[in-house]
Amino acid sequence: MGTRSRQVHLVDLTTIAGAGYSPTLGYLQAAAQAVPEVADRCTFTRHALLSRGSLFEQACEQVLAALDDPLVVAFTVYFWNRAKSVELARRVKLAWPNCRIVMGGNDVSYQQDALFAEAPWTDVLVHGDGEFRFVELLRALLDDRADLASVDGLSYWSGTGADRRLVTTKAADRITDLATVPSPISVYSDAELATTTLLVYETNRGCPYSCAFCYWGGATNSKVRQFPMERIAADLDRIIRLAGPHMMLALADANFGILPRDVEIAQLLVDTCRKYDKRVDFFVTWAKNCNKRIVQMAGLLRDGGLLAPVTLSAQSFSPTALELGNRSNIRPDHFRKLQSEFRDLGIPTYTDLIWGMPGETYASFLTGTEEVLSAGGAPIIFPLLLLNNTDYTREKFREEQKIVVRRLPVDVSDPELTGETVVSHATMTEEEWLRGLEFRFCLYLFQKSLLRCTLRLLNATSDVRVVDLCELLREFLFDRAPDPVAHAIAVNYRQSWQQPDRIDRRLIEDELAIEVGSGELYGRQETHYEALLHRLVRDAAALERFLEAAVAVLLRSLPEDARPDPTALRAALELDLAAGAVFRSMITGEAEQLDFRISAELMTLLRDAGDLPPDLSCPEGGEVTGRIGAAPLHLEDFQPSYSFSRFVVLVWRGLVSPLREAAVDWTASDAGSLAPA
Repeated sequence: MGTRSRQVHLVDLTTIAGAGYSPTLGYLQAAAQAVPEVADRCTFTRHALLSRGSLFEQACEQVLAALDDPLVVAFTVYFWNRAKSVELARRVKLAWPNCRIVMGGNDVSYQQDALFAEAPWTDVLVHGDGEFRFVELLRALLDDRADLASVDGLSYWSGTGADRRLVTTKAADRITDLATVPSPISVYSDAELATTTLLVYETNRGCPYSCAFCYWGGATNSKVRQFPMERIAADLDRIIRLAGPHMMLALADANFGILPRDVEIAQLLVDTCRKYDKRVDFFVTWAKNCNKRIVQMAGLLRDGGLLAPVTLSAQSFSPTALELGNRSNIRPDHFRKLQSEFRDLGIPTYTDLIWGMPGETYASFLTGTEEVLSAGGAPIIFPLLLLNNTDYTREKFREEQKIVVRRLPVDVSDPELTGETVVSHATMTEEEWLRGLEFRFCLYLFQKSLLRCTLRLLNATSDVRVVDLCELLREFLFDRAPDPVAHAIAVNYRQSWQQPDRIDRRLIEDELAIEVGSGELYGRQETHYEALLHRLVRDAAALERFLEAAVAVLLRSLPEDARPDPTALRAALELDLAAGAVFRSMITGEAEQLDFRISAELMTLLRDAGDLPPDLSCPEGGEVTGRIGAAPLHLEDFQPSYSFSRFVVLVWRGLVSPLREAAVDWTASDAGSLAPA
């Protein structure tokens, strides 16, 4: 009579709708099934479940209903799912007291004291690379070994009653030969791969950098280890062959482009997509210090229709903040050169900045943001989260830098996705932290969306920095915006960062015509920004009045001799109003016909800054007329019926500019015909 097969359940509570694929669960199951003595005695069930709002209760019901005297229920834990994973684990333990609750993942590795205090129903914590540790753990449990001391890289409860104590075994060696780790793709069926909305894939592991704010390298500072190219080619062939029309392929390498063979991988992606006539959304984290190899790879991906915007990662331009963050940054002159090079190639870029790094001041933060803007870049600003196992979390560092944190939503639109957010430190007060978030909001609203051309002109004629102009607009928006609903949305954004429970969901949902409580806001980003933009652009006359009031505030701050020619200023404002019409077309599904006229000088300024299409040119002294006609946007994905929300997010991320993407009929007047640049 054979041995009874034992249930092993693997759980990943996700935040992405439709993401039925979990690489972590795939790795654990594939590693276990590669060992016959484990595979023959266990049955594996994966649960990659969306757990937002009321869906958490559904996820709990699904997992609990699948259990029948399970040997193990194992959870992969990140900061975004920790609370819910811990709660589901508690319910599992209540239902099946003899089941072993196992946890692992970035947020809980090496955090045994905190985790077992928070969740004493946890039986085992697996540290670091989990695949082989998990296999050894299953072997021990299948053999009824009460003492797990022989398994490296674990923390667990030993003994019972008064003798119960927490034991941590010696650290496990890092997996050096990744060829020994089975592919997570192997345990997924064709149907599962075809229907997932997100597939995360690694071609290597490790990060050679040791940034103090990042778990990826800060906690490991490890040599980059590579999976075999033959396996990568086979996996990508299967993934792309089966990919559904809405799948995003996210490459989970810490520094894509750091290895010479990454060029080969980029070409492999392009060739495989052509082979199967597929076009997948592609996301990648580029190497921290951009190089010629990345320029080459970005060109390959662009030509193959797979271009993932290039990250010119900076995080900060403050020498003090960079030193404290153990971050070696891209040189400003090289940064400008790369921005120009990518712009000439038509390759979009964005630059990550972190607001709140120790050593950063409000003044240095504005200076760093201006560095990105003056180079023609698109800054994306994030508040600083303290991630477990990073140098920033060390007690001595936190005391020296006087770091104060509060548990807050990463995005105030999403109260469920919370983290330990730095709200003050030795060089930043909490009032300044909040001011920086307000500034970020205004940067997205005005510089990226509504007054892009006007701000560029004012900066060029007055030498006043764009960030200082945005500071004036911050005061205008939050203190005296003429539109009462727009002002209410802005004020609620501020209030929500101070007290997350003060978010006025009805205000946002009413503006976006979403049923209150429907859950449609889940998965949307920066919804205060989206709602405010929606409010301002949906009425052309109201938008013009609002922007004229904003421009008047800016002009009053400038000496008369620093103000631009009124004709040029009006032309820039008309371009911004045309951009508003592009946003409006996303709401109404109808195109608008708008005419505008600008000088060759203004056109050149805006073109070179990336605000207008790069192939525009006009003889010196001439004028250019433009008309937004029947098709508001020329890119295949951006049709009039295209989601307003999605387009807003793309603009927020700096990946598109309304007038650069708009289908505008450009013609030259007074000085010959318009020619390509």
